[in-house]
Amino acid sequence: MIKNQGFTLSEVMIVIAVLAILSAIAVPSFAAFSRKGALNKARAALVENAHFMEQYYAQRKTFKETSTSWPDLPNTATNKFNIAFTSKAKGELPDRYRIRATPNEKYAAKENRYLEIDHNSNIKLCTKINNSTRCQKW
Repeated sequence: MIKNQGFTLSEVMIVIAVLAILSAIAVPSFAAFSRKGALNKARAALVENAHFMEQYYAQRKTFKETSTSWPDLPNTATNKFNIAFTSKAKGELPDRYRIRATPNEKYAAKENRYLEIDHNSNIKLCTKINNSTRCQKW
């Protein structure tokens, strides 16, 4: 008597169906986890820049390098976000600043949110929806 070895077609189809269901659950969860990780990395860079700005202010009594320029930030980018001041220094008060982390060119299609930190270390997470932006403390 010859024994057939291997799997039947129905067994293989069941395994494929189970893998498809697990993939449908895991991929969106991983994508959300990855986006949150990128935001947290940008947040850490913003906080480090804010600490730099506080030290700068303690030494010079102003956040500006000159009346028309900001000092160079220690962190200007992460792997998915670009970091810069939100405005030119000219016309801004010497005791205020705002730094923004925006998605870089490669990541912008996947991420519609950006982070901002101000001179009081308030961090906002802003979401762009169509032509409007909603911000919340983060």
